[in-house]
Amino acid sequence: MDSWFENHFLHAARIIHGFLAERMALEGTRILDFGCGDGITALGLTRFGVGAVVGVDINASFRHLPVLAAANCGMDALPETLSFVRVAPDCALPFADGSFDAVYSWSVFEHLHDVGTALAALRRVLRPGGHCLIQIDPLYYSPFGSHLQRLVPTPWGHLLESAAAFASRAREAADGAREDDKGDLLYAKNDFAGFKKHLVEQFLDLNRLTVRQLLYFAQASGLTVLSALPVRVSGEFVPPPQLACAYPADDLLTSTIYLVLRN
Repeated sequence: MDSWFENHFLHAARIIHGFLAERMALEGTRILDFGCGDGITALGLTRFGVGAVVGVDINASFRHLPVLAAANCGMDALPETLSFVRVAPDCALPFADGSFDAVYSWSVFEHLHDVGTALAALRRVLRPGGHCLIQIDPLYYSPFGSHLQRLVPTPWGHLLESAAAFASRAREAADGAREDDKGDLLYAKNDFAGFKKHLVEQFLDLNRLTVRQLLYFAQASGLTVLSALPVRVSGEFVPPPQLACAYPADDLLTSTIYLVLRN
């Protein structure tokens, strides 16, 4: 099992199950994966006895999942409890009101253009009393919040220079892909120039969402905040003085957020 597959199939799915199962019985439930990407995490969640997992994404990279599952798990076919739907970027979801018992989103909300609209869409398809988990990692103002650590491994580099200058450095980077990257479809299906181009475009399009802003949008959506668990960066990272004066310490030193909501 390659590192990319393992991290999503085992670790991410286990964390999602843990957060949701702590607050509701998941046996037989219908769960939505909002921004499912290649679908590996959704596949991992089916191992926990849920009723169904439906993944949605604006891209159809989940079509490669049968091959990935066969190569990494020896699966002859995907579970019947797993399905995928390609959706438009406007967050309109092709499901009836209240049709899911739980929803989760893993490393997606930092890429959204309209966080409020996305939360409204999730609330609509979530049944009353249903739960939602939103994870963001890494947050923009954390050391590697650019999502470009694999190209420019300079902590807070994206804050120490202009976005244009940082993007230019990323475009010039040599192929320093980590072991984790080799199972990433983006890396596997492109030459390195194409891989870099896509990553840089994603960096320039990040919405720079902070924990405070996410909480504001969540509360404005009508969803109830049950818990917000921030994860601090390792103690080896100390913000440069010019950043410590320019940005709140919590933003610079919080790498991840796990937000649990109830409809």
